[in-house]
Amino acid sequence: MTATAPTTLPRARATRTGFTLPRFGSNASFFVIVVVAAMLVLPPLVLMIWTSFTPGGSVTESGAISLGAYRDLVASDSFKDVAWDTAVFTVGASVLALALGSAMAWFVARTNMAGKGLVYACVFFSFAIPGMIEATGWILLFGKGAGIARGPIEDLIGWAPVVQSMPGIIIIQAWSWAPMVFLLLVGPFRAMDASLEESALTSGARRSTVLRRISGPLLAPSIFAVLILVVVRAVQAFEIPLFLGSSAGIRTFTTEIYSSLRKSFRPDYATAAAFGTMLVVVLSLGLYLYHRATKLGSRFATVTGKAFRAREADLGHWRWVAGGVTFLILLGYVAPVLAMVMTSFWPQLGQGDGLGEFTMKNYEQVADYRGIWDGVTNSLYVGVVSATWATLLCLVAAYIIVRTKVRGRQSLDHILSVPMVIPGTVLGLAFLITFLRVPIGIYGTLWILVFAFVAHYAPYSMRYLQPALLQISPDIDDSSRVAGAGTLTVFRRILFPLLMPAIIGSWLYVFFHAFRDVSIASMLYTAATPVVATQLLDMWKDGTAGALSAYGSMLSGASIVIGGLAFWLAKRFGFKL
Repeated sequence: MTATAPTTLPRARATRTGFTLPRFGSNASFFVIVVVAAMLVLPPLVLMIWTSFTPGGSVTESGAISLGAYRDLVASDSFKDVAWDTAVFTVGASVLALALGSAMAWFVARTNMAGKGLVYACVFFSFAIPGMIEATGWILLFGKGAGIARGPIEDLIGWAPVVQSMPGIIIIQAWSWAPMVFLLLVGPFRAMDASLEESALTSGARRSTVLRRISGPLLAPSIFAVLILVVVRAVQAFEIPLFLGSSAGIRTFTTEIYSSLRKSFRPDYATAAAFGTMLVVVLSLGLYLYHRATKLGSRFATVTGKAFRAREADLGHWRWVAGGVTFLILLGYVAPVLAMVMTSFWPQLGQGDGLGEFTMKNYEQVADYRGIWDGVTNSLYVGVVSATWATLLCLVAAYIIVRTKVRGRQSLDHILSVPMVIPGTVLGLAFLITFLRVPIGIYGTLWILVFAFVAHYAPYSMRYLQPALLQISPDIDDSSRVAGAGTLTVFRRILFPLLMPAIIGSWLYVFFHAFRDVSIASMLYTAATPVVATQLLDMWKDGTAGALSAYGSMLSGASIVIGGLAFWLAKRFGFKL
């Protein structure tokens, strides 16, 4: 008995097993997401710019249209000093961070250096430890007069560094950003075909010539793009310049905006808005150059469909030296936390011989600190809600951009990318002006913090989700629909599990940064809405060093434990750091 194949294929059933959106579903979803994204980003930005051109008004009303705020700002003596300090700090921190991060990426991706896992430990510590805690730890180690490490080092070599100086804040900030540069460059370094270099060496070229004529040009677009991004981040920096620079008379644009509003009984919103508007214009140019640089990178592709394997250079015995240097770099991330933990238990450490008397008074002081548990619960609430909303918003936006043919869908990416050029203090100022003048009633609540964090971190959430969705072939969607699945069924049963690593990465990034962010929170918090970051800031301003050390130690331990568990869980879903 033989079976014959049917001459015609059966027609797909007209009814589908899953729920299908109506024909106008994509357009309706696009419209809703555009409105939500625009309401998050555009009104605060527009109102801030409007305020900068209408000086002389009150908190809720604008003055007459004028360029007076800009004229007064540029003509002031402090503006030149602030601009100079910002330029020196930006150039120094950016170049040093690029050099250190590039070296880390090169040794991990292109050599057989021992202890490569130590570099990823540096990345973890830089993400887990809040910037304020890091800055406070360095003050305890190398601060003026009372630095724990300054005395022994000065006795040994006759000189000791001071972190409250321009070189100090440049080195500490570059040290903090080097892991970010490493993550951005380790991929391009690993992807470059080493056979080009080996061919040149075989032909008799020197290593310096190979670096100048081959490796340098191939990597130049990636390095230039990362440099521009680091420069943008340097202009936006807040915690390190505030904690380490203010006591040394060093002022940057971001710290000046914060100081001008928090130290004045009647804040000058027009001048602060003019500061912010000028920063947005400058950083927009930087972001434009960054996008141009990333587009140029495709002209230097060396990995094709042919068999390819990146080769590692053999360092010989120097691989252990490189590993030892990496261990010292890791100590640089651990040392500030250890200094804070030790001084929280032994407050007299560094003031005489030995550790001094052990005490728990600092922790008792933290327990009695005003609203301490409200700050912790508020930070957890704001972090969870902000991370969830930002991820959901960008997940839908990425799906519309990548998987639909709605006209104008790329505008979603442009709108959500606007906050990338807005420093945290400037965005906080924009939201402050907006909700003081718009009678919605969320100023003085946690909701204003949530909205600001969602707007601020949505661009970074998109950088996790959109590339991940682009890597999933649309053929998977088409095959599922032919089998009768609806749009929501395809998304829920197929795309969502495949996107889970990117979703977890986005959620973790937004949560940890919203939990620790001080630049936005410092502009929007009130006595009724304390968060962890503003409580640390208040302890620093009040001069309660013991309570600050104890609270910082507790938060550091909790961040490391929670971060370790979160990354372990994320790794089980396929997320890679």
